[in-house]
Amino acid sequence: MAMDTLLSGRRMVVRFTGELDLVAAAELKAAVDDLIDRGKVTHLYINLERVTFLDSSFLGALLGRFRRISQVGGQVGLIRPADSVRPTLELSGIFKTMAEYGSEAEAMAAG
Repeated sequence: MAMDTLLSGRRMVVRFTGELDLVAAAELKAAVDDLIDRGKVTHLYINLERVTFLDSSFLGALLGRFRRISQVGGQVGLIRPADSVRPTLELSGIFKTMAEYGSEAEAMAAG
């Protein structure tokens, strides 16, 4: 698993590559929670186009960030989920709470 971030104003893109599990969930929390607490991030977009697998611990981390950002009037969105993880995301119902975007530019423009 690899992760990198892009921060633009109060919008943040987190890009993941590989398998997303408990370790990735912890890294997501560590990367964004302090920024959310300090009001630096109100819109979070997770780029999943290079992800090969994700588990329930990562889904839980996504939903936790969604709750926290919703409390400050922001939004969380998913960017280009890979075909390998789309069924898991659909079964979880996550698309009912988070928008899906076709590109990082589209997500950043929407927030």
